[in-house]
Amino acid sequence: MTTFSLGEFEELRPGILVAVAEPAGVNLGVIVGNTGCLVIDTGSSPAQGRALRAAAEAAAGVPVIGALVTHWHFDHFFGLAGFADLPSYAHASVADRLERPETADAAAKLGVDPSELVPPSEDFHLAKVIDVGGRRVEALHFGPGHTDGDLAVFVPDVSVVFAGDLLESSAPPAIGTDSHLKEWPSAIDGILGVIAEDSMVIPGHGPAMDRFDAFKQRAELSGFYGQVEHVIGRGIAIENAFEAGEWPYDEEYVRAVLPTAYAQFADQGVVPLRQLPLAKPLG
Repeated sequence: MTTFSLGEFEELRPGILVAVAEPAGVNLGVIVGNTGCLVIDTGSSPAQGRALRAAAEAAAGVPVIGALVTHWHFDHFFGLAGFADLPSYAHASVADRLERPETADAAAKLGVDPSELVPPSEDFHLAKVIDVGGRRVEALHFGPGHTDGDLAVFVPDVSVVFAGDLLESSAPPAIGTDSHLKEWPSAIDGILGVIAEDSMVIPGHGPAMDRFDAFKQRAELSGFYGQVEHVIGRGIAIENAFEAGEWPYDEEYVRAVLPTAYAQFADQGVVPLRQLPLAKPLG
């Protein structure tokens, strides 16, 4: 049986609160304004979303006036039902995920009734500015990466960005079948282009990061993609790929995500081509 829990909120910068929720160790944020607060990501079930809402109001001292989902994965999205009577925001691709089999499968594994899940009340493709009790919050989509609908949420007055799972500090980036390996570094470039040296980056999982941490993770992702492209170009089959490459991640992780990477190249028509032996000269 899945165990759900919500840790205590910690204030990382003025009016920026973060708590860690299980079962996925996800960072759930609260941006506090003068008269209300906005929740960033909503936990893994409707019940956890309701608990998050109550805990956020207790910690912030002002009412929750809305919720924003950084992407569709269960630990960020499935708690949105706890905010169904409030404005909620997500990328335009998120609502469609409710109709897909993988969402029902994820809910079943958690013991969550898929019929209880709700879509965001407002969606957008590129950018949204939200007034959070007199505080300006900017949500931006820099293109596909971890998923097709990742949002980065900026709080300019304290130089903080909630990056969702575009960035992680507790483990290597979570590369799934819905990830876009080729475009992911460019999405991180969007974040890097906005933040400064003193900015705080709050990843989807793990401790807060700085600009250098984000740059390093961007370089590793790009390096991983480049190595996959390199070994495929040399005609290396997937079962021999780890030994043939120079990888930025450990062996267990690389072997786990290589099938996804190879499949994405295959979707582009790029597959390992075995070289034929040279013909012997006549005579």
